[in-house]
Amino acid sequence: MSADKRTKKARLDQETLARRRVLSNLGKMSQKDLFAIAVRAGIYTKDGKLTKNYRDDAAPSASRPTD
Repeated sequence: MSADKRTKKARLDQETLARRRVLSNLGKMSQKDLFAIAVRAGIYTKDGKLTKNYRDDAAPSASRPTD
């Protein structure tokens, strides 16, 4: 592969770079900190249960494929 192709392939847009930074930071966090983020995001309750929208008995979303 030529040097020019490697350079073009290595360039990433700003959104991709930002996502990679966030994922890298998440990978360095403790389970406690990750859980706190999930609580703030409304995925889990403080006592560790999934919130209504994330449980198996939640109403299916319009974009979820049917089996």
